[in-house]
Amino acid sequence: MCEFSDKVDAAKAAVPAVTPQEARARKAGEPEILFIDPRNAEDIRSTTGHIPGALNLPLGEIEAGSELPAELSSPERPIITACQGGPMGAIAAHALQQRGFRNVHFVDGGTQGWLDAGYDTVR
Repeated sequence: MCEFSDKVDAAKAAVPAVTPQEARARKAGEPEILFIDPRNAEDIRSTTGHIPGALNLPLGEIEAGSELPAELSSPERPIITACQGGPMGAIAAHALQQRGFRNVHFVDGGTQGWLDAGYDTVR
């Protein structure tokens, strides 16, 4: 197995997934929830776009231990990560969990799953 696959497997074992429908319901019902897209901005624009309101925080910055934006000042804040298809979102959620965030999930199927469920994205 390659390193990326190992990281995905470890992340999926450690962090709970939510369906696009569950993510949308939480977005509507929990105003404090933060969605994070860990892809590079160009990848977001050239593929699926991002979930409305999502913060673009590249995976490399999360994993490198870089200073996090003010939106992530509380380790209790609920967070849902979503990349294009899910794996990078799972890795980002796991990296955030390892940095002390306690209420982290990832969207199973990523933004493509979000789109497939009939929800809009922003490009």
